[in-house]
Amino acid sequence: MQPRDAFAGPVRHVYVHVPFCAARCDYCDFYSEVVPLRRAEGGAPEPAKPAASAPLDRFVDAVSTEWELERAAHEVHGVRTLYFGGGTPALLGVGRLERLYQAFAAQLTAHAEVTVETNPDEADEAFAVWAARRDVRISLGVQSFLPRMRAALGRRPAADPSAAVRRLRAAGVRDISVDLIHGIPGQTADDVDHDLAVLADLAPDHVSWYELDVVPGTPLARRHPQVPSDDERAALYRQVVRGLERLGYRWYEVSNFARPGRRARHNVAYWRARPYLGLGPGAVSTVGGRRWRDAADVADYVAALDPSPRDLPSPQDLSSPRDPSSPREPSPPPREVESLGRETLARERLMLAARCGSAVPLADVRPVLDPGAVAPLVAAGLLSLHSGRIRVTRKGRYVGDEVCVRLFRA
Repeated sequence: MQPRDAFAGPVRHVYVHVPFCAARCDYCDFYSEVVPLRRAEGGAPEPAKPAASAPLDRFVDAVSTEWELERAAHEVHGVRTLYFGGGTPALLGVGRLERLYQAFAAQLTAHAEVTVETNPDEADEAFAVWAARRDVRISLGVQSFLPRMRAALGRRPAADPSAAVRRLRAAGVRDISVDLIHGIPGQTADDVDHDLAVLADLAPDHVSWYELDVVPGTPLARRHPQVPSDDERAALYRQVVRGLERLGYRWYEVSNFARPGRRARHNVAYWRARPYLGLGPGAVSTVGGRRWRDAADVADYVAALDPSPRDLPSPQDLSSPRDPSSPREPSPPPREVESLGRETLARERLMLAARCGSAVPLADVRPVLDPGAVAPLVAAGLLSLHSGRIRVTRKGRYVGDEVCVRLFRA
């Protein structure tokens, strides 16, 4: 049997990067642009109503154009999962979200999973009603239900996350995922227990609980150069896994837990090394032996895809009127392209499978394995070999990255 290459086959999964935020969090190193919010009387933010609309309108047009170009280039039919991530996609507002949804609607399968990320502040009544009407899966960025933990991360003061979940439920949203973080400076076992207790009350369908990655150069790294020790973070991680399993969630990926039938199908496609398209500035695509990343610059992105003159204004003013005298055809945005060799694909397939404890045919990954490393890892209970398939065990999943490092040939 021929080995199955990673990321081979037809494209059925699409990610859209919406790089707009009301404010940057201190730990974030993703590409994003801050979009000011209008302020209601008393200075409170009005959720999902950006102060400047024209740049966001042109961004939506550009994404729709890139989708048409890529859909034709890769003959995409029957999209099974569509994920709007960011940034904060809900900042686009219901009208623009609907326009984006409609750009893809004709290619979505009957039971496609469509996910939109949002923060509690942007999950207002109008957004909740729209999400329920479109049967959209919501990924809610909570990080912690404790205000002091959110403050430690540099999150802007937020609406009550619990109230946001209840608002979404009341509107009829059927599938809600909550994002949390462990390993926050100052976080204790009692803090994690508090978040588990809130989850027990809210009963979301899915929980993504990530370990904090303190990236050098971010405001959080400058403020907290000393992060919790490896032992402290490992203890919190085990507490998270055990606590969520006691609540009935299944640990199906390193950082992801779901009730039966509620796994994030879009992310599962990544972990199974399925081909996918990424649209938007900073988004990554991997199809067959090629990977490309759109340049992380909104102005350059819109300039390439918007059929208006190339001499666009600065990134701070994307809203200048078009000059109809110089029409042109849209073209793909600036991007970096990488060719992936067979060994790279084999390594990635095993690393992705390790995150979920999935078995991979040994023949598919044997060329990249250090044969002397397999037996000790099996003996330690971190790896299993059965019927010609290799799998990282539940025990090994706690240290999956280290297992893969030891497995691969130098």
